[in-house]
Amino acid sequence: MTDDSEPIQSAQASDHEPSIQATSQSPVQQLLALLEIEYESLLTRLSAHLRSPEAAADALHDVYVKLRAEPAIGDLRNPRSYLYRMAVNLAINRRRGDRHTVNMDAVELSEFPDGAPDQESAALAMDEMDRALRALHALPAKRQAIFLAKWRDEKSQAEIATELGLHKRSVQKELARAETYLRKILRRPKRPL
Repeated sequence: MTDDSEPIQSAQASDHEPSIQATSQSPVQQLLALLEIEYESLLTRLSAHLRSPEAAADALHDVYVKLRAEPAIGDLRNPRSYLYRMAVNLAINRRRGDRHTVNMDAVELSEFPDGAPDQESAALAMDEMDRALRALHALPAKRQAIFLAKWRDEKSQAEIATELGLHKRSVQKELARAETYLRKILRRPKRPL
């Protein structure tokens, strides 16, 4: 394994780095320019460090994407080392993220139960929904309006009472009657408090 702190030794890099630092470019622009110039040598060095040319190429791509997002970077003493360290750190982060993903083949996936309802359950649910809607439409108009305001529109009992010009206790009674009726139609027991 190579020492990460040593600068990249490249004839091409030594020719270009002074010109990069001498310009009035921002540190991000300097790094982007250096990445373009030093890409092959960075790829070679990262491939050896990461033991994978693909991981090295991915890391350099991640560096490019991160730099294009214009991160805040202060003055750079050694842009080449900074670029290399940035690529190594992004490769490490990618590996950590990859460890959290699970790769499963089709056989393992087939062992998981299907959460979708079977045809019989779906038919029973549709029948129950139809009965609930018919029962809801059979309610007296005021009771139906109170029930829908509470459960569809998510209004408080006080808001419903104000809108309909009723006492809050009247709204409570109408909601209780609607609930009792719908539970009876749907054959559901009353929930404990």
